[in-house]
Amino acid sequence: MVLEAIVLGLIIGKIRGGQFKRLGTTTLRFSWIILLAFSLRLAVSVMISLGQPLVIQYRMIFYLLSYSILFIALFFNMHFKCMWLIAIGSITNFLAILLNKGSMPINMTTLENFGFSNMMTSIELGALPQYIPMEEAALYSIYLGKGLSMPSIYPLKQIFSIGDLLMAVGIFFLVQHMMSSSLYHKTSKILHFDHKSKLPL
Repeated sequence: MVLEAIVLGLIIGKIRGGQFKRLGTTTLRFSWIILLAFSLRLAVSVMISLGQPLVIQYRMIFYLLSYSILFIALFFNMHFKCMWLIAIGSITNFLAILLNKGSMPINMTTLENFGFSNMMTSIELGALPQYIPMEEAALYSIYLGKGLSMPSIYPLKQIFSIGDLLMAVGIFFLVQHMMSSSLYHKTSKILHFDHKSKLPL
């Protein structure tokens, strides 16, 4: 959903008069930390899928580390209002994983309906410990797991959580905000002021 949110944000941003070049005028604070957090999450998922026993055993620690890094970076970027959606979405996903000791609840019926039989079988056999059937979810985490899906007319079959949805919406608006002319002019004025305020040599 993240990739779709970025692409759709770019398209709508352009239609609304935004410019792609303006994406570079406003950089996220500690953007490299955000990249590091998502890279760590991706690496952990890949290692778990490959059956690395050490990563599987201590995946909760890795999740805790990656989410902590992400939350720190998000905290320093809360001046973007849409960042609140990304933060709340990240928190709900983390809570779902935390309450289930390192596993995200997922709707098995939806997996079956979408034809993801291999993934469904792997989860049932414990080959994908980062997921557990929704029926086994702890407390109220059933509402935080991957139980939502796109309409049948949508070409890409996806199962996502409320946290994924909030993050996608936040990213969608963030991209448009960064492309907006008002933000561009504001940044230009700041750069102009800094240039004028330099002391003569």
